[in-house]
Amino acid sequence: MNRFITSVLMLSLISSMILLSSFIEYDNYQSKIDYTVYYTLDNQYNNKPEIDSIMTNKSNIEFIRENKLYEIESKLNKVESIQEAHIFRDLNFNLSINITEREPIAYYEKNDSYIDLSGKIIKRNKKLYDRLPLLLGDTSKNNIKKVVDVIKAFKEDGFLNQELERLWFKEDELFLKLKSFQFDIRFGDNNKMNKKLEMLKGFCLYNMQNKENETYKQIDLVYNNQLIAIKK
Repeated sequence: MNRFITSVLMLSLISSMILLSSFIEYDNYQSKIDYTVYYTLDNQYNNKPEIDSIMTNKSNIEFIRENKLYEIESKLNKVESIQEAHIFRDLNFNLSINITEREPIAYYEKNDSYIDLSGKIIKRNKKLYDRLPLLLGDTSKNNIKKVVDVIKAFKEDGFLNQELERLWFKEDELFLKLKSFQFDIRFGDNNKMNKKLEMLKGFCLYNMQNKENETYKQIDLVYNNQLIAIKK
């Protein structure tokens, strides 16, 4: 009789373990969401861990099961390196995410961050392009806007678009350094931008033609419609 009871208890225990294992497996299945991420451009930032964290969050999984995809989009769009996220289901009901990342235009050395076209500061978690202009020193939000405006203007100019190497401020005046020239540039502010760029290009061409005869340590573009060159 005792052997019979022991056998029954053992069978009950084994059955319980099988049921528990099945429940855990089912629960894991229920808590898993399959999705594919597509990037408009190359994946420039290491934001996959943040995306995965959002997509595997239990409350977010419930939103997905209820097809409240706008809730997930809202959270994805809060990731600082993401400019725009769009989540949708394709014709086969597979879940997909389209990501447009923020375009970095400068590396902000002091903060170990990148600056995008809107002036947003994005903490670096992956080394991007070495060719990005380098912003040195501590910079205010207002001066960040000046930096963005100047970099945009340089990027749009056929002669200068690959030349900008470093930017820094002295008492709110912007200074620049180009890749192909030894002199510093006292740029001042972002007023009369086109005129300053035209004078700068003219001086660069002059310097290229007279490289052996004259050397300069700095040129000033802060004065009204004129350029002042300071020799070494």
